Formats: sequence, structure tokens, C-alpha cells
Amino acid sequence: MTTETTEQREVSAADHLESALEDLNKARQSAKEDLRSRIDSAITRAREALDDLRSDTEDRADSLRARAEDRAKEWQQALEDATEDARRELGVRAVRAQRSQDALDALAGEIKTQRDEVKS
Repeated sequence: MTTETTEQREVSAADHLESALEDLNKARQSAKEDLRSRIDSAITRAREALDDLRSDTEDRADSLRARAEDRAKEWQQALEDATEDARRELGVRAVRAQRSQDALDALAGEIKTQRDEVKS
């Protein structure tokens, strides 16, 4: 009977170890899933924050673009309402303010185009 008891103890200990290993494996799998879940959640939050930033940036850019267009329209209207002498003086100052050949060439092109329209 001592042999059976020893064998039973060994089987029982092996069963307990097997059971403990299964429990540890389940715990490990559960920890992996929990960790994956937390990482996925963090990624989702980061993506949402990035989308919010992009949206805010696009909204601000649209607002700035609209304001710039409004100002340009106001300046255009002010130029159209200005006297001939005031427009001439502003044009002369604009030419003098240029610091590159490309800028002067662009102005010269506009002057030529405008001169041709005025002649017509």
C-alpha cells in the first residue's frame, strides 16, 4: 500500500503541476489579451487626437485663408476707389520695394497686360 500511496502522490503532484501550468498559461493568455487591449486602446486614442489636431489645423487654415481673401478684396476695392494719382504713387512704391529680378519681371508682365487692356 505504500507503493500505491507514493504513486498516487506522484500522479496527484503531476496533476497539480499540470493544472498549475494550465492556470499559468491561461493567466498569461489573459494578460496578453489585456495588454493588447490596452495598446489598441492607446493607439485608438492617439489616432483620435491626431485627427482632432488635423481637423483643428484645417479649420484654422480655412479661416486664415478666408480672412486673407477678404482683406485682398478690401484692398482691391480701395485701389479701385482711389484716385489715379494715388494708384500711380502706390504702383511706383510697389516697384521700388522689389528686391529681385523675378519680381520686377512679374510686375513688368502685369504692366504690359494692363497697358494692352487700357488701349483696347
